[in-house]
Amino acid sequence: MTRYGIVRVITQISETNKLMKQLDYWLIKQAHLIWLVSIINIGIGVIIPGFDFLAKSISHVALEAPVFAIIHRTADIVIGLSMCGFACAISRTSPNRFSLASLSTLLLGLSMISAGIWTLETPLHLLYNLSIFMIIVPLAFALEFKNRCHSLKFEYLCMAITCLHVFMFWLIYAGFIPAEFNGLVQRLWAIPTMGWFGVAAYRLLQRNQPDNPLFNNANTDG
Repeated sequence: MTRYGIVRVITQISETNKLMKQLDYWLIKQAHLIWLVSIINIGIGVIIPGFDFLAKSISHVALEAPVFAIIHRTADIVIGLSMCGFACAISRTSPNRFSLASLSTLLLGLSMISAGIWTLETPLHLLYNLSIFMIIVPLAFALEFKNRCHSLKFEYLCMAITCLHVFMFWLIYAGFIPAEFNGLVQRLWAIPTMGWFGVAAYRLLQRNQPDNPLFNNANTDG
């Protein structure tokens, strides 16, 4: 191969790497859709006539009038797809060969997509409770990206969110949540659950981290 050919191959590899870094950047940044769109699902029950916002869960909105059901189910699918995209970026940027954070986020995303496709009368809703993997996501993420995020506060937040998930699932399976407040409790729980993804995306997009692969020799905007 001539010198020109070698230079051309190196240039193409470099450009490909830049494109992949930009893709990872935007897959992480789009994770803000998770908490933004979840606001719709958390609050839509308030404007549905006759809907018991305190007792009925978020998933019950899919059984209401078509206009509300379509909005809710579309939001679930968007949230799930966003989680899957975030999982892909985690997998590519994780310092570990096997990313538990990516796998658990992907499974959680698939459960959200299924919640938008099937209503709660079928076990395919949340894909047989794959949503339980939300317990693993924050803690696995904190451990994998400990040396990149460099934030004790963020680590404490991840541990707190994981503990919250464990506690909430225990309350649910033990039957300690009063039926008349089931919907309210779930919505309050959804706020830190979905909000965590925005914080995690923000931490990964910090430019002041010298070991952040997203910004090493890459031209990204934003």
